[in-house]
Amino acid sequence: SRFSDEMIELAETISDSKDVRELYRRVIGDLELRLMKTVKECETQLLDMSKGEQNVFSSDFAARIEKTNLDGVAPIMKLNDLMEPLMIMHRSLVETGFEEVADGLLLDIIRRVSAFGMTLVPLDIREESTRHTMALDAITRYLGVGSYAEWDEQTRLNFLQTELSSKRPLFRTRDLDSFGFDADVLKTLKCFYMASTLDPDALGAYVISQAQTASDVMAVVLLQKQFGMNADAGNAMRVAPLFETLDDLQNSSDVLDTLFSIAPYVGSIKGKQEVMVGYSDSAKDAGRLAANWALYENQEKMIKVAQKYNIELTFFHGKGGTVGRGGNPALYRAILSHPPNTIQGRFRVTEQGEMITQNFGAPSIAERTLDIYTAAVLREAFVKHVEPKPEWRDQMENISESSCADYRQLVREEPTFVPYFRQATPELELGSLNIGSRPAKRNPKGGIESLRAIPWTFAWTQTRTNLSAWLGVGSALHGDSQHESIMREMYSEWPWFRETVDLVGMILSKTDFSISKNYDDQLVEKTEELRKLGDFVRDKLVLARKGVLKVTGKTEGAGPHVQLLRASTKVRSPYLDPINVVQAELLKRLRSMPEDSQLSDAEVEDRQKLQDALIMSINGIAQGMRNSG
Repeated sequence: SRFSDEMIELAETISDSKDVRELYRRVIGDLELRLMKTVKECETQLLDMSKGEQNVFSSDFAARIEKTNLDGVAPIMKLNDLMEPLMIMHRSLVETGFEEVADGLLLDIIRRVSAFGMTLVPLDIREESTRHTMALDAITRYLGVGSYAEWDEQTRLNFLQTELSSKRPLFRTRDLDSFGFDADVLKTLKCFYMASTLDPDALGAYVISQAQTASDVMAVVLLQKQFGMNADAGNAMRVAPLFETLDDLQNSSDVLDTLFSIAPYVGSIKGKQEVMVGYSDSAKDAGRLAANWALYENQEKMIKVAQKYNIELTFFHGKGGTVGRGGNPALYRAILSHPPNTIQGRFRVTEQGEMITQNFGAPSIAERTLDIYTAAVLREAFVKHVEPKPEWRDQMENISESSCADYRQLVREEPTFVPYFRQATPELELGSLNIGSRPAKRNPKGGIESLRAIPWTFAWTQTRTNLSAWLGVGSALHGDSQHESIMREMYSEWPWFRETVDLVGMILSKTDFSISKNYDDQLVEKTEELRKLGDFVRDKLVLARKGVLKVTGKTEGAGPHVQLLRASTKVRSPYLDPINVVQAELLKRLRSMPEDSQLSDAEVEDRQKLQDALIMSINGIAQGMRNSG
């Protein structure tokens, strides 16, 4: 027979015709009609959402769909509805001796469907833990059982565990607006409601920012259950706590231990847990070296907890483009230098900002980037990892404590630092120019602690100071001869430490004294305190450079890629330096202008031109520095 039995059965479900010729054409023709109906329904929904103000159809395809009679044709909304017929055709071709045909274009389509499903990419949702606390507090107050926000951690866990074990919902969700909840609570609850209406394949992880406790995680599981999303039904999003600050990272293994000891929670995750670790905020909180060591050490601890409970743990690495935000241009080596047993064939990482264009902006570059990811993750499974010696761990504890203290002394304790930072960098302008994906601050009235990691790092990168990547390094890498000997041994034999130091060396090679000082001269108030602080920061930079050179034993730079970077920078600097000078002048002029309400129409127009020029300078410097996002 030219067809397998299941192929004949599939064709008969499409048409009751007894014609056994061209069964593949019959099945493919049906799939084509169903996909056209799917496109038409999706496009119609988009037109409804846009109120008919734009034509979202591509003209050729739209004309083809309009000419096709799709009455009674069922759209394909589930992945299996498309995958199953494709697999049946593939098996039929193989069984009947047409392996080459089966493994040609048909296999390509099967692979694409497997990779992209019906949704192209799944959507992650990310929300802060405080929002969920506010929502549950409003619910418990409505139910008359107390204030969730005022309960201690154990009381919260008892409540969450009881409700997760219960078959009844907390309340009826038909009309959320009728409960009298405030706008922020309604926004949170409606997000869960919307997620519950979508196909599970369209959704990925629910990431909890500022996660600190086990109740922060279980709260999301309960809110999903409230809206009909649960593991048994197969429509629940996986819940991923994001541990961002130094304290949160150090408590992360205890949080997982608590979660994995709660039966209803373990039952909801089906043996798998995703955890996001934050490189950006931890570095902003404690400095580069302290954050890196906390990430290394606590990933080790979390893996041990997961192994204890036989849970498959996947780390989601929240990195940015810059070294100060966890980025690493040497991607292959970066993956291989992760702590032992923390990848195991599973690696998830963020790509954002201009790094998306840089790594995926062209098909050939995107393929190369994915090749590097794939090769590194596969190779990592066979690499014999270097386990840090006890004396190395002790030395890292000393480095971490010293660098964190030095970093926080300037950023948190020095009273003139915040005024200096805001005057010497374009931080304030970044928040007002509407060029980011999120507000520059979590709390508009807060200081450095409320500033998001992206503008914190971006502002220092714009001035070629790069302070967020190296502050605290100098004092940490200086020590007596015994400590220097241990650090040189660590650099020589421990890939993770070598990669950490090399990255700091790379970013130090991108700093520029004269450019940084010009921003001070043009923008910072001429007071003794601020002038001294600028000089103090540059002295810290010199100390960091000396510390890196002392550990690496080199006369300049660190790592083989720094020499290539120097050559690249030498080519770009003649174009980049003038942009920095122009930007400082633009900031000076903009800051000298009064508020818009006090300007004439001509002056408002001049201000707008200056702001447009400033945005162009910001983009130019970001591209010139290459990893500022």
